[in-house]
Amino acid sequence: MTQERARQEIQQQKELPTLSPNIEEILQACKDHDIDHHQLSKILEGSPTITARLLGLANSAFFGQQGRVNSLSHAISILGLVTVRSVTIGLVVSSVFDGHKCPNFRADRYWTSTVMTSVLAQELFKGITIDDGPDKNSVFVAGLLHNIGLIALVHLYPDEMNRAFTNYAANPEKVLAEHIQEQINTDHYQAGVWLGNKWHLPSSLLLVMEHHYDRDYRGREWALVQLEGVAARWANQIIDQHENLSDESDSFSALGITKAHIELSLQNTREKLDQINEMASLLAN
Repeated sequence: MTQERARQEIQQQKELPTLSPNIEEILQACKDHDIDHHQLSKILEGSPTITARLLGLANSAFFGQQGRVNSLSHAISILGLVTVRSVTIGLVVSSVFDGHKCPNFRADRYWTSTVMTSVLAQELFKGITIDDGPDKNSVFVAGLLHNIGLIALVHLYPDEMNRAFTNYAANPEKVLAEHIQEQINTDHYQAGVWLGNKWHLPSSLLLVMEHHYDRDYRGREWALVQLEGVAARWANQIIDQHENLSDESDSFSALGITKAHIELSLQNTREKLDQINEMASLLAN
């Protein structure tokens, strides 16, 4: 399969299965940073699935409400607009792609990784001291979507991706992207960009999808890209219970994040592991 054919097949997914008839309106609303929670509530109420999931999240241990939230408007006020927008986009993504035909793809692992990336990135963001830091409204959603190309490829090419995962498990010295390239002549970074363009996602998110693995990237939105890259690498290492995390000192130095804040961010993230797993389960099921 040529890369051009792969691009065409991914971008032709215009008629992806939807959660509700107003899915385009929902995606547009989630990208509108000027929308208030009453306006967003009215739009999201058109999707019973999203409404139920957001109510469940607002009443979960993650936010400590213990069943006291009974309306979507109240849920949005508890969760906050940034979290609601991010989780809603995550729910859209998790619902339009089917990973069941690829036995070696673990949806639970995928979403745990993305949620932990989001949470850790938010914690690290608080310690950024440079003047041209990332937009705080983009940090959580960029973490959720940084690896969206992987689940898109699993949906479109389950057999090829199953072989890629098998080969990666047998030969982990070679990165997953190389194994995927061998099967479909593209990788999940590029696939994320193609899909993100199709969905008209902000350019900052596309840059994270394309470059978050590159420690040397210093192009547009470099601070957000580096932040999400560090968070993604460490999130996966925490999940895999690595004894030592990778050396990310160059990225932290560029972002102006101190060692003390890094340690605090890791501590806060580890304390939220149960809540992270709960949110990941919401997205995976």
